[in-house]
Amino acid sequence: MAPESSQPAKKRRTYRCRRCGFPKKGHVCAAAAAAPGDLPLLPSPEEEEKVDGISALPDDVVHTIISLLPTMGGAKTQVLSSRWLPLWRSAPLNLDDAEIPDLWEDFLLNVITEIITDHRGPTWRLSITKLARVNEFRGDLVATLDDLLRSGTLDGLEELRFHYRPNMTAPDPLPPAATRFSCLRVASFGFCSFPGAGVLGGVAFPNLQELTLLAITNSEDTLHAMISACPVLRSLLLRDNDAFRRVRISSPTLVSLGLCSRTSDMEELIIDNTPSLERLLMFRSSDKLPRVVSVFSAPKLEVLGCLSDGISDEHYGVVVWPQQLRVNSMAMLRTVKILAFRIEENSLDATVHILRCFPCVQKLHITLAEGLFVPDIHNGLVDDAAAIECLDLHLKEIVVRNYRGQKSHAAFAKFFVLNASVLKVMTFRACVRLSKKWLSNQRRLLRLREKASPNARFEFSCDGYFMDYYYNHSQRSHQLSVGDPFDD
Repeated sequence: MAPESSQPAKKRRTYRCRRCGFPKKGHVCAAAAAAPGDLPLLPSPEEEEKVDGISALPDDVVHTIISLLPTMGGAKTQVLSSRWLPLWRSAPLNLDDAEIPDLWEDFLLNVITEIITDHRGPTWRLSITKLARVNEFRGDLVATLDDLLRSGTLDGLEELRFHYRPNMTAPDPLPPAATRFSCLRVASFGFCSFPGAGVLGGVAFPNLQELTLLAITNSEDTLHAMISACPVLRSLLLRDNDAFRRVRISSPTLVSLGLCSRTSDMEELIIDNTPSLERLLMFRSSDKLPRVVSVFSAPKLEVLGCLSDGISDEHYGVVVWPQQLRVNSMAMLRTVKILAFRIEENSLDATVHILRCFPCVQKLHITLAEGLFVPDIHNGLVDDAAAIECLDLHLKEIVVRNYRGQKSHAAFAKFFVLNASVLKVMTFRACVRLSKKWLSNQRRLLRLREKASPNARFEFSCDGYFMDYYYNHSQRSHQLSVGDPFDD
């Protein structure tokens, strides 16, 4: 018998009648008797390939497509056809200077000004991040940028990102016109200082839902004024605002609050009157976060992290050292479903206490710090595990980062293997090479055959050393559709 061919059989082409569209083989066209001009001929396959379906769309739809393209991609649509030539200049403008090819600052400002001045349509998004306040040839650009932002083309602006190029010498004032846009839905201000309190008092952003403040040199009073000016604010991200000392967050509409900093200058963060808050996200290690976090009113809080170990009870609630988390009552922590924390010392004391403080948690992200000590696993804590509600009823998923597999790490992880009764999956993000011998040894050390949950899966993946949740993760403060902001 001849061997079967390994090459797939070629698909036979079907020829169709150009009048009625039916296959020609064995076909008698019912339209053959019709007058020659009564029925239109169907286009041939070659003609179908030449059909431009996008150009046949209404102008409003094409405008939307162009406005969603990157800046240079939208501009290049002018060369596609004569019909597309005027569309970019009248479509809603999406202008991002980071997408413009590298130019000297002087030329870049000229290009931005020319695009905005010549554009005949509205502007829905503007991002300026590559300009310094002081230009080598033009000097101080604050007045020039202020005039640019007062252009009528920008009146309906919906998204604004205005960041000066970082300058470590002196505060760079934000052009006053940057706060004039009442239609803004998304705003990000960076490496600048807002006008004085008297000017900011008249600012209003009735439609702003997403706000980022990066390296603002004003005090926390400016932040409080900004929050008051945003009645429908849903997500707020504060990054590297070293002048903020005692911050109070009060917003009935805020859903997500993110903090990210390279320093530890913030003394206290107070969460008050936030009935809609679902996420309190603190990126970076605990010694770079507020010394005290006081939560007085957050009845819907479901996602919290990244905390540190070393928790102890006190009369006002919970204290996390060196970072203190204060709540009115322990009952407030029952709403937390996703929790991320960092273990500085590989001790079950701290871990078990965290689990008791958050009895309804369903998913844990645990980061093991470098240079951990062997845990004291013979202190009776394992015997008391039955008193931990989340282990018995709620905890379904665990992610362990920086897992190396030595006996101390395995003993720590084994606590969850033997006591999490409803666990579905436990993922070990190991920072070592995974070999068959290593994996076999881990299954033995972790005692996976004695798992408390019969349906639990245990997965190992090779990963680099995980330092901290930082800028890449901090952007998820605004991604409300992402279920777990601590996932990679």
